[in-house]
Amino acid sequence: MNTPIIQRRVVKSISELSVFKIALIAYLIIFILTVILASIIALITWAGFAASGINLNNLLASSAIGQMLTVFGITLPNLNLVLGTGSIIGIVLFIVLGLLFSVVFAALAAFWTWIFNVIIKISGGVEIRYIDRTLRTDTKTLDNPTKTLDNPATGQ
Repeated sequence: MNTPIIQRRVVKSISELSVFKIALIAYLIIFILTVILASIIALITWAGFAASGINLNNLLASSAIGQMLTVFGITLPNLNLVLGTGSIIGIVLFIVLGLLFSVVFAALAAFWTWIFNVIIKISGGVEIRYIDRTLRTDTKTLDNPTKTLDNPATGQ
């Protein structure tokens, strides 16, 4: 029975560009999934409010905040008209700022990688140990049928 060989490698540095690319792609995927999920939830909520006849102006006016605003003389604008055009602007701003933040997030990840590389250089590296689990074939030689070869390609 062969015992597994433990191999050791030392990481001296990590590429900031590769971390930037991986973080950017990961954040973009999460951002796209969030936009899709938020859109589905918003459409279901809007359809539910429209089907039940709930108006956003009536909902806010009947709340404690809406009543407090009327006490101070503040009138609410017609939010149904504002949210029609304002929601389009809000969606565009959400997408643009989300894409901009994905670049900022990736840049922060690259910056932390640079800090990690400085720490690696000071400490001498990070040792990674892994076990080689490749199967070895037992090959018998013609001269000595009891002898097995560790490496059949070289004959040793």
